[in-house]
Order: sequence, then C-alpha cells, then structure tokens
Amino acid sequence: MQIGMDAGGSLTKIVTIRDGLREYRMTDLDGAVDLARTLSGYDRVYLTGCRAGVLEAHLPDNLKDRVHRINELEAFWAGAHEMLSSEGRPSHSFVLVAFGTGTSVFTVLNGKGTRTAGTAVGGGTLTGLSRLLIGTCDFETIMDLASRGNRHRVDLMVSDLYPDAKTSPVLNELTASNFGSVEIEQASKEDIASAVLQLVVETIAVISIQVARAHRMDTIVIAGSPSRHPLVRERFKELGALLGHDFFAFLEHGPYCGALGAVITGKRS
Repeated sequence: MQIGMDAGGSLTKIVTIRDGLREYRMTDLDGAVDLARTLSGYDRVYLTGCRAGVLEAHLPDNLKDRVHRINELEAFWAGAHEMLSSEGRPSHSFVLVAFGTGTSVFTVLNGKGTRTAGTAVGGGTLTGLSRLLIGTCDFETIMDLASRGNRHRVDLMVSDLYPDAKTSPVLNELTASNFGSVEIEQASKEDIASAVLQLVVETIAVISIQVARAHRMDTIVIAGSPSRHPLVRERFKELGALLGHDFFAFLEHGPYCGALGAVITGKRS
C-alpha cells in the first residue's frame, strides 16, 4: 500500500494506491497532518509540495526510512502524463498548466516536462481579491456568485471602446481592461466575483496559448484544484474560442497530478 501527498499552499491532495487501485481525496493542511500521524501501515509514502516538510515531521517514527520527497514540478507533469495516457488521450506533446495558488506552465514532450512560463496569478489571487472585494474567500461561494454575475459591469470591453465591435460576437466579449468599466461602482457582488474569475482565467489562458503557439503544440491541459469546477472549465473554453485556440483539455482527476506523480517519480528513483 502506497500513498502520495501533495501539500500545496491551500490544499493537500492525496492519492492512495491499494492493489493497483487509486483512491483520491482532498483536505486542508490540518486534515493532512492528522492523516499523516496514522500512516504506520504504508509500504511507501511519497511527499511533494511546498508544505511536504510539515507532513513529514508528523509521520510515525517507523515510516522515516520509507518516505520519499519529490520535486513538485517534476511530480506534477509526471502525474499529468500518466493521467492522459490512462484516459486514452494523446500524450506525446502538450502544454500543461498547473493552476494552483499560483500558476506554472510546462511543455511536456515524450513524457518529460520543462517549466516554460508562469505567473503569480492563480487560485490565491481568486480567493484573495474576493476576500477584499466581496467579503468571502470560500471557493464554492465565489463560484456561485460568479455564475450569477455580469462582468461587463466591471470590465471595460473592446466593444465599449469601438462601438462597431458590438455587432461582432467575438469582439463584444473580448476584454480591453480588467476592472476598467466606468460603471464599476454600480457592480454587485455577483458581478465582481465574475470579473475576478475572468481576470484569473484570462491571464492563465493568454499565457498558456502563447506558450502553445511558440512551441507548436495544439493541446493545453489545465490541471490543479480550481480546474475541477465546471464554471472554471467553461471560462477556459469560452476564451479558447475567442482567442482561436479550441484545444483546452481537463483531466478527470486533474487536481491530483502532483500526488500521483510523486508516487510515479518516487518509484522510478
């Protein structure tokens, strides 16, 4: 029995492997620490992420010689490659977006990944700006508000600058300036949540599309905890259509790429 734990800035993603079967779960750091104290019966424990050291410090003494610390970037692309392959999708070459607290963008070729770009804009931006602007940092609450909002009351659109663009469905939806609307003071919490989500997804989408075009790769795989929500996926697909890139893909267990990749990478070493 083996376990991979990816202790990130906000959440810990966990993959348990029993008799070849994978079990997935997610918890906060306190919950992961509680779990770590109970792992005495495991054959191997693979840890990755920025808070892996916190978990290692709470493992039972009899596990100390069975713990493997894995580089989190290497673990993430290794896990994504394995998931693509197991889902029967092409995995020869693709752009991989690690959408977590911040965001890293990799190019993956023949199972080997290279960090090509990144941004400090990510899930932490989404929850942090929401805390300041609408009084909540709860992810599900933000998504619910955003689903009912109209970001056009917050963002300055291309069609606001060029009236002729209103006749174009594409140009009418392109952002000229995030949070640049002159009507922003009339925006509701729902509108602001929608605009915050757009700012984060749009930043990541533009960067990842630029990487894909520069490296002549068609598929962009979005993974990481925020990518599990349908509204986040919908926004990526909408932006892909607007920006001329229709190949955004999402993994069934995308948030767990790092945890699974820790096991895969650890077993190879």
